[in-house]
Amino acid sequence: MTENKIEGLNVYKEHKFLIFEFPDKKTVKYDLATGEAIGKLGKPVKNLQTQLKGYNVYDVIDQFENEQYKKYLRFLLRYFVNDKRSGWRTGDEVDRVKNVGTFLTKINQYSHFEQYFAAGIDNVDHMLSYKLSDIPKPLIKFVKEYNLPLDNKIVKYYKENPNMFDILMKTELRNFTKEIRYEILREPYSYSYQPFYLLIKEYNYNPVSLLKYIDNLITYEALDIRNISRELYDYARMMKCISPKYEKYPKHFLTTHKIASRNYQRLMEKYDEQVFINRIDPTLEWKYGNFKFIYPKNSQDIKDEATQQSNCVASYIRDVINGKCHILFLRHADTEEESLVTIEVRNNEVVQAKGRYNRDVTVEEQEVIDKYNNYLIKRMKQSKLVTEGEMITC
Repeated sequence: MTENKIEGLNVYKEHKFLIFEFPDKKTVKYDLATGEAIGKLGKPVKNLQTQLKGYNVYDVIDQFENEQYKKYLRFLLRYFVNDKRSGWRTGDEVDRVKNVGTFLTKINQYSHFEQYFAAGIDNVDHMLSYKLSDIPKPLIKFVKEYNLPLDNKIVKYYKENPNMFDILMKTELRNFTKEIRYEILREPYSYSYQPFYLLIKEYNYNPVSLLKYIDNLITYEALDIRNISRELYDYARMMKCISPKYEKYPKHFLTTHKIASRNYQRLMEKYDEQVFINRIDPTLEWKYGNFKFIYPKNSQDIKDEATQQSNCVASYIRDVINGKCHILFLRHADTEEESLVTIEVRNNEVVQAKGRYNRDVTVEEQEVIDKYNNYLIKRMKQSKLVTEGEMITC
């Protein structure tokens, strides 16, 4: 709103008094502490509005030379209008608040806010319940620099995560402009579940690693900063339900997230674990050199494989239960716990073999798989011979 300077009217604060010097050289003093007023004739008066007849609230506020105190009074005016009428009002409606005397009597009731404006903090929430002395100085510096709204939530999150703001501001990132950092910190205001903070607090993401990962997603996958944290949170939530052995920072996030969503829906089904266990065929396990073909011990092993490999092998659990195929894991013998290649066997033959992110197998891995296929053929022939021998005996 444009300031409306009135020639000859001078208004300023002097200690606990508001001083009004009028064009006729007469002065009105208002005691903020007691609410008492000394009128133009130098005597105490009860009706301050009479002394300020002809001036509305904005006329008075605009006369102050101290910009921070002027911002403080405008803040209180918004508070007062909200308090009186039970809802925020438009600028025109605020203009129609004419009773400057009533407004001035309200100032002392909310004087605890004045210290914020005196400290240069312009963006203060009306419901802020902390004293300025209770707010950490680095947070004060931060909200001043970026004009973040200072409210109960941001103070609470800062106290719970005292290093978070420093980490966010000091970590060198390719794409993190002031606006992007601001959007991340605004999440406590915008969303009830604060995904960025929950990724750190509940899913044990490292703050610096998370920030750098988000930076890469902006660069290489063109994700919108306003959605990144929520999508990462959604991904972590689904993957943790599927298996705790998921990759926190997948190289191809959009593809991995899509696969995770599909697997999550499928894996929410309750599989008959006993039937799966009955399908386990230990004779399919085999070792060659430093490689081993391992049969999963339960359906959870396949879920773990899906999360570690970022593939959709979990959708094959039903086929294993129904006897349509077998799923095995090709691993290095000395690191059996680390996923390498996921194997699908149908009709005694490897029909699929994929590495992480569905990569093709290496030449060495293919040689081992060829040897394994030969083993499967020999195993099948031996099985037939045994069966025929049993028939002859019978």
